[in-house]
Amino acid sequence: MLFLIIFIFGAIYLIFCVPSNEYTFLGRVKLRIKSYGEMIINYLPLPVKNKLLFLYDYLVYKPNPVIQIFYVLLVILLFLLYYYNGIKKYMPHRVIPYNLIYIIYTLIFFALYSFYLCSISDPGIIKKKSISQLKQKYPYDFLFNSDKTECKKCNLPKIYRSKHCRVCNKCIEKFDHHCIWINNCVGAKNIRYFFYFIFIHWILVTYSAIIALAIFYYEIKDKNLLHQVFYDVKTGQAVKATYITVFRYLLWKDYLLFATTMMLLATSLFLLYFMYYQFKLAVRNLTSSESNKQDRCIQYMKLIIEALEQIADRKKYKITELKLSSRDIMKYKDIAFKHTDTDLETLNEKQINEFYSFAKESIFSYQINPYRKDTVLINILNKLI
Repeated sequence: MLFLIIFIFGAIYLIFCVPSNEYTFLGRVKLRIKSYGEMIINYLPLPVKNKLLFLYDYLVYKPNPVIQIFYVLLVILLFLLYYYNGIKKYMPHRVIPYNLIYIIYTLIFFALYSFYLCSISDPGIIKKKSISQLKQKYPYDFLFNSDKTECKKCNLPKIYRSKHCRVCNKCIEKFDHHCIWINNCVGAKNIRYFFYFIFIHWILVTYSAIIALAIFYYEIKDKNLLHQVFYDVKTGQAVKATYITVFRYLLWKDYLLFATTMMLLATSLFLLYFMYYQFKLAVRNLTSSESNKQDRCIQYMKLIIEALEQIADRKKYKITELKLSSRDIMKYKDIAFKHTDTDLETLNEKQINEFYSFAKESIFSYQINPYRKDTVLINILNKLI
């Protein structure tokens, strides 16, 4: 019961920590829960309401150790469930060597150590004294960035490929994302530790799940369960053994070990997908923040193109792609991202075509990846090692 309460609390809290985005499933769930929550707290006394809002702001938008504590409790509880319902109950086994269990203990140690490294490591916090060096390291891409911008919160020049973390309230070099599991950002300086963190946890949960599946396999084989006769608890009627019958029997007999194994398998699949996603980004020399930004910009530019085509069709303008000067690029970049309230209906035919050309060029630039010059796989692997 304690494990279930901790797990449900952690799942709800994780939903609250995801960005409020109507384009993602979890983002929509968070927005829906927030709307119901706001309706409820509006009926509470003002002092209580203010304290709840302060607590929400601290838990969701400020660095805090809540999920780190949840992680440690999750590891301890999963291990205890696994140990008392699996290892202690079925080991030593005549086929499964007990020495294999020591590998699990070793993997747990390295998993906790990787968690520690990620939690305390510097992700690449940008400081005033390192600005000139970072500008040389990350030269600006003219089409989508400008060296004249600065972070209004840090009062520091905006370094190309950096981002201000809204949780840590710091600018991070080559920012990937803020990971609530480690209560830290993932950036240029600790991305290798984060890869180790994901990989060692995937090895741990996958290996533990395989041992548990082996226990169930030999339980079926040793007791010859597929050739036994089972009896319905309610009716007392004899039931012929099938895979479903054996599955239900094992679920009833060892439901805690079975539930733990299912959770390990689900976690293994999730971590495998996440590793694939992160490795694909590393090969392309992209961060998850940049990849998400590119996807959003591409969709945004497609909407602009669609709107311009509709206006051109209505006004009988001929759509033609033009070659733009750097000045034109900056002009339409400002219209697209800064002056979003610009009435497109007021643009003449030439401006329509220039804006259309900018949007087309923007999509092309994002699709071919502006950071592709550093995507040699061997260099990425060298950095990870």
